[in-house]
Amino acid sequence: MSIYDYPTSRAIVIERPRQVCLRTIQLTEPLPDAYVAQTRFSAISSGTDMKTYKGQQHPEQCWYPLVPGYETAGVVVAAGPQSDGRLKVGDRVMINECRRYGDVCAAWGGGSEFTIKDSSTTNDTFDYMVKVPDNVSDEEAVMAYLPCVALKGVRRLTLRPGQTVVVSGAGMVGISALQILKILCPDLVTVCIEPNRFRQSIAARYADVVVSPDEAEARISQITGGKKADRLIECSGNPAVVGTLHRYIKDGGWGADDEPAHIHLQGDYPEKIIMDHYHRWFVKNCTITMTCALAAGCKEQILDWISTGKFDVKNLPVEVWPVSKCGEAFAYKEEKGEDVFKILFDWSR
Repeated sequence: MSIYDYPTSRAIVIERPRQVCLRTIQLTEPLPDAYVAQTRFSAISSGTDMKTYKGQQHPEQCWYPLVPGYETAGVVVAAGPQSDGRLKVGDRVMINECRRYGDVCAAWGGGSEFTIKDSSTTNDTFDYMVKVPDNVSDEEAVMAYLPCVALKGVRRLTLRPGQTVVVSGAGMVGISALQILKILCPDLVTVCIEPNRFRQSIAARYADVVVSPDEAEARISQITGGKKADRLIECSGNPAVVGTLHRYIKDGGWGADDEPAHIHLQGDYPEKIIMDHYHRWFVKNCTITMTCALAAGCKEQILDWISTGKFDVKNLPVEVWPVSKCGEAFAYKEEKGEDVFKILFDWSR
């Protein structure tokens, strides 16, 4: 079929906060460099999508009605005459974001059955489609997106054998960060801080130590002989947590050879971040960085790690819902909260 044979698509639409339906939307007119992809599976992001569902995103980012999502996998169904030739019809791909639709907001546009991916609707710097290896399933390809986000963040850190690295939060980004840290530097000691018991049990497979927030400071101090953590990655998305992170990191920076601690903010924080009393931060001399989304090459790397068995998604607890019940699924996720790790949508149902 031609790229021009897809004027509309079924899509998950958040009409207004807490009102979700599956309905037809208008797609943009494809440019000659377009690919068209059909979604087989997509997902709810427990952070970004649920904040969008609750109306917590900032109005300069999105407006209602909107198509949420960025975790999608499917198949290429059409290619334009000026497409770059990397893909062909029939290739299974990570689809991911679409930045523009004809009659609704894209925020971030992953929840449509058909997606126009061209130079108008896609950020080709990092969000181009990538072919999925034959031994990686569609469901695993959906789960590969948020590990790309974690990989971009972990790459900001200087890692050395023997360091202690704390990961705050055991959602998909936090669990991914724990795995990536060990892939890149196996001799690290990893500690996961997570308040939810269900998610603690998931983290136990990937972290050397899992602790609740109440015991974290004392336990990290014990593990490190009083020094505390060299690196910390904050993945909870909870702005109230960020201002307290000084409790878990080492002092440093007092001498030329005394490297400070490094905190990397990996969460999506729609509310203001309030820092604890400044004197508690001031003496740490720490570095604080942040990243958003993913970087070029991350999809290829994560898919390769999944394909070769280095990165595990098969053991993560996933619930698969028919896309026809998307409204019920969002409401269920809000009700169950952190006790639901990941919801996937099957677009054949």
